[in-house]
Amino acid sequence: MERLLQVRTKPERVVIGLNSGTSADAIDSIVVRFRGQGLELAHEVIASDERPWPAAMRARLLRAADMSVAEAADLHVELGAAFADAAKGIMAKAGLRAQEVDLIGSHGQTVVHHPATDSGRATATLQLGDIDVIAERTGIITVGDFRARDAAAGGQGAPLMPFLDWMLFRHRPGTVCLNLGGIANITVVSEQIEDCIAFDTGPANMPLDLVAEKLTNGSETYDPGGRLAEQGHVDAVLLERLLRHPYILRAPPKTTGREDFGAVFVHSLLCKETHMALVDILATLTAFVADSIHAAVEEVQPSDVRELVVSGGGLHNLALMRRLKQRMLPVPVTSLADYGINPDSKEALLFALLAHERVLGAATNIPRATGARWPTGLGKIAL
Repeated sequence: MERLLQVRTKPERVVIGLNSGTSADAIDSIVVRFRGQGLELAHEVIASDERPWPAAMRARLLRAADMSVAEAADLHVELGAAFADAAKGIMAKAGLRAQEVDLIGSHGQTVVHHPATDSGRATATLQLGDIDVIAERTGIITVGDFRARDAAAGGQGAPLMPFLDWMLFRHRPGTVCLNLGGIANITVVSEQIEDCIAFDTGPANMPLDLVAEKLTNGSETYDPGGRLAEQGHVDAVLLERLLRHPYILRAPPKTTGREDFGAVFVHSLLCKETHMALVDILATLTAFVADSIHAAVEEVQPSDVRELVVSGGGLHNLALMRRLKQRMLPVPVTSLADYGINPDSKEALLFALLAHERVLGAATNIPRATGARWPTGLGKIAL
């Protein structure tokens, strides 16, 4: 406890953020220096990095939801060690010793996310990557398991991003922040944090990656630059059917994941559309991602949108971005890089911020976005 008190009373804190997204392609890491707290909080990015998962480990991550409890327990420890190694790697890149880092915030790897439903079932969400292993191997206080407390308070445990979006853009209300990871999520930023609207709009890279991998017989695990989708044609009938997916039509608060738009979704689609070329299915799915985002923005704030600021790996899919810009006209679509922040490191930055705020005792969920009964601090602490 004395270590925590020392961290809390420092004028500035150095924090590492770690994340592996729903696409399970890499561990993203970042080192951030935070000064002050609350509305006076300022941050400086010292270094960021990406460590791709080896193919065999990625395959295990993608099937983790179907593992036995014994296999999942082993993977939990292995991932803790992998995240610890990533933390050491980013420290080396930043030229820092462990004694110079105050905290690590690790989201781990989400392997199950079952949001609460109208049937009364409670939210179940599970991230692997033991924070005690990270703390033990690095000697640094580690914060993780960020979704669980919000879920316990009646929320969906997600989205977590709106706290960061509001911190970054609270002086530009009407900004819509879009993160294109495996799943797409938006935050409509308001002047007051409790008024922000945020939810998962639907899929982003997840189904595109799976179809691209099948299309290339495994030589690619994603669609580089959207070049494969550019070669196909959008099927209007299939696109219309996809836009009637039950998740897309559901009102927020809502979150989704691999259970809705992962391998089962893609397998079902390919079985139904055997008459279509894979490249046309990919092109149609790419259009579906863009159009579902546009529909979500139109539904929650059709006239007051100032700008759509994009981050995440999908930003590099030129076919997706071209379609999104067309659909969003006249609203400008920009990159988080235009604001001096690496768009590929945003999620890692989020978990550094959440760890920082957890130790300082701040509530970081937004009940309007998650459905929780009240604001609460997020994350467990391993000393």
